[in-house]
Amino acid sequence: MGADKITSKILDDANNTASKIKSEAQKEADLILEKAKIEAEERKQNILKRGEKEAEMTYNRILAEARLNSKKKMLKERENLINMAIEKLKEDLKELPKKDSYKDTLLKLIIEGVISLDSNELVVLLNEKDMELIEDSALWAIERELEDKIKKVIILKKGAPVNIVGGCIIKTADGTKFCDNSLESVFERNMESIRANVASLLF
Repeated sequence: MGADKITSKILDDANNTASKIKSEAQKEADLILEKAKIEAEERKQNILKRGEKEAEMTYNRILAEARLNSKKKMLKERENLINMAIEKLKEDLKELPKKDSYKDTLLKLIIEGVISLDSNELVVLLNEKDMELIEDSALWAIERELEDKIKKVIILKKGAPVNIVGGCIIKTADGTKFCDNSLESVFERNMESIRANVASLLF
C-alpha cells in the first residue's frame, strides 16, 4: 500500500461515526421544520378572521423561512460533519504504523521518494520506531531493486530520527532536495481528494 492508497484505507474507519452524526443533524433539521409548521398553523388560525388570503400568505412565509433555516442548518452540519470525519481520519492515521501491512507501506513510500528525487546518494529519514523496523538490509534490497529498474547506482543511508507519525522523508545527500512522504504530509497533500471522498461517502 503506497501513498496513493493510504487515504482510501483510512476513509473506511470514518463511516460509522459519520452516519450517526448525519442522522442527528437530519433529526434537528426536521425538528426545526416541524416546529415552524405548528407555529404557522397556529398563526394561520389566529388570523383567519382577517381573511383567508392573508392567513395563507402568513402560513407560506413562515414555512419558507423555516425551510431556509433548515437548509442553513443542514449545510452547517454538513461542513461540521466533514471536518469531524477528517479529524477522525487524522487520529486513525496514527494507528497505521501498528498494522501488519505497515512495513510494506513504508518500503513503498521510501521507493516512491527515492525515484522522485532522481539522485544517486540519498538519506532516508524515519521516526525512532521505524529506524528499528527498517533494517539496513531492507535499504540494500531497495538499492538493488532500483538499480535493476532504473539502471542507475543508488546509495541509501539512514539519517537521524525525525518527529513524524510514520512514513519517511527522503533527501539528497547534499540536502538541496527532499521528498516528504511522511504519513501526515501524504494526508495533507491529498486533503482536497479526502474532503471530496468524505462528502460523497456521507451525502
